[in-house]
Amino acid sequence: MPRPGVLVTQAGDRGALLTSTLCSRGFHAEHVPLIHTVARAEAASEFPDVAPSDVWVFTSAAAVRAVASHAPAVARLQAAPAAYALGAGTWQELIAVAPQAAQFPGVRGAGDFAKRLVEACPPPVGFIFPRGRLALEVLPEELRRVGRRVAEWIVYDTILRPEAANRLAERSGDIVILFSPSAVSAIAAHPSSGSLFAPGRFAWLPFGGTTASALDRLGVRHLEPPPEPSHEALILHLETLYPIGA
Repeated sequence: MPRPGVLVTQAGDRGALLTSTLCSRGFHAEHVPLIHTVARAEAASEFPDVAPSDVWVFTSAAAVRAVASHAPAVARLQAAPAAYALGAGTWQELIAVAPQAAQFPGVRGAGDFAKRLVEACPPPVGFIFPRGRLALEVLPEELRRVGRRVAEWIVYDTILRPEAANRLAERSGDIVILFSPSAVSAIAAHPSSGSLFAPGRFAWLPFGGTTASALDRLGVRHLEPPPEPSHEALILHLETLYPIGA
């Protein structure tokens, strides 16, 4: 039985590289960037009141790029005692701006990330969480649930690409890989969301646990995410789900 097609919705060079790698591994993969992000110019004037000892946390490369566009924020980030990223892609973006940044290997989703942050950063340390307007707030919810202080800072907007929505509207039966809760929210806000999310239309594959939670909240059935949010784990996961010749 042939493998289904795979639509890679991650934008930029990383999405293109993943698409190429999947093709070389026997998948019929297409690069369909679903959303693009726009840094909010007004974010610089909305920087929250935080302590110098607060730790920065990032769950998306888009947030890193948006912060990098504000020089005063970059200076605060570089002077912070620590900065942490969820996922290899976000961490790679972050160390280019803040060389002291770290990640926790093997972390799966915002819940695991919050647990590791609490262990690594004892009170009274608080957290600064740059995020998109449509980002699912799982991480701050988890941190606040255990009594930790979180300052959320909306640094970018997420916009659904009309051409990508049109391509999805013409397709069915493919695996659609979603890379962020913002992508889920952007689809949900589209006029065709009911048709796109119809049962059996696509096999939705969330890249990480937070994106899976965003689909769960909408009642959208989906495949299990890979064991960790990395391209390598994602490819192996797809090969396990859809072996050649099965």
